Amino acid sequence: MAAREVDPLWDIVEEHFDEGEFLWHVWQQSLIAPDYNLDEVAEGPEERLLAHVEGLIVNGPLVASRLLLPALVSAAPARVSVAALALLHGPRGEAALANIVDVVRRRPQQRGPLVRAMACVDAPWLRARLRELLADDDLGVVATAAAVLTLHHEPLGDALGLLLADDQSATRALALRALADEPDPGRYARAVQAGLQELDPIVLDAAIDAGVRLGLAPAWARARERMAEPDGGASMLLLALRGEASDLDALVAALRDRKRRLPALWALGFRGTPEVVDAALAWLDDLSAGPLAGEVFTAATGIDLAAAGMSLPRDDDHESFDHRPEDDLPRPDPMLVLQWWARHRPQFIDGQRYLAGAPRSHASLLRELRFGAMRRRPGHLLDLALDLPPQRRPRLPLGAPTAQQLRALASLK
Repeated sequence: MAAREVDPLWDIVEEHFDEGEFLWHVWQQSLIAPDYNLDEVAEGPEERLLAHVEGLIVNGPLVASRLLLPALVSAAPARVSVAALALLHGPRGEAALANIVDVVRRRPQQRGPLVRAMACVDAPWLRARLRELLADDDLGVVATAAAVLTLHHEPLGDALGLLLADDQSATRALALRALADEPDPGRYARAVQAGLQELDPIVLDAAIDAGVRLGLAPAWARARERMAEPDGGASMLLLALRGEASDLDALVAALRDRKRRLPALWALGFRGTPEVVDAALAWLDDLSAGPLAGEVFTAATGIDLAAAGMSLPRDDDHESFDHRPEDDLPRPDPMLVLQWWARHRPQFIDGQRYLAGAPRSHASLLRELRFGAMRRRPGHLLDLALDLPPQRRPRLPLGAPTAQQLRALASLK
């Protein structure tokens, strides 16, 4: 006689689900926040999120069948992600994957949150199944499996050519960004060249990024053209990291363009030379640009504006409707910052790149990836990648749970 399944306390289960949904948002924001580092993410929002996910799992199979599986088609993306994460971590994870793939087939709008959930599960069986799905007849399923594998920097093999030929811009962009993880990315140089001629900015930016990583001169030329556009921030960052004098002059000149000022400050902050700090500090008084100018100063000097008493109260009257990571930057006190810089500027050598107060180096980039602000880690990872040959470039899943990231960091040298 089969054992009867006992109903859990549904009000407690619902509370776990609601709190998990809320904390998924908080955790996602913490991964790109200027006021969190990796340890603070792990000990704060991530620990709380995973506790509620565990609460959904331990309350038994009825929770999966009655609550989590129906939630895979929810209109709330965070609820979809939490449901999928709990199902995949549960005792019937492999069976639950079949339900998730079925949703991917029938409801394309659910693919984004399902990809984020699957990328959080570091299980050999899941990666093996995703590799099998790269041969699926449904290109949407192939693209979804590819998106998860790409977040883990896994090569896509023969599926890559299929994705590069797709008529969907997002799929082509995904494939272009996946090129760097292939054993022989140079074989796709023609696809990158074609992408550099695209008008769609999603595909164009992905092609520029791929071309730069392949060392293609036309990609750098296209980045210079793209830098002149208001949404050309990704190219600004690439050119700032490369550091040719004419490109840096153009980036400093972009500070005078209101539409390009903020991405130019962001890019210049990764250059870290005293000349860049000089240029950025001219914008300390600006309401929108001031916090980013302060971030350029902090990135080069290592001075925490708030801890050093060099910040002003936030102007809550001008908060944006959609919260952005830069909204959590401290507001610098222009007079105190300028006074500090005037006293210490002679200690910084013109042309030398600095990171957190010391000359920028491979070791300092690794240190920032481990202990630095979450918001800046993608730029540091890109900086490190551009310094190294393809076979030595770091594979760090920046959107994954911290345990996965720490394992990847431990392998970097």
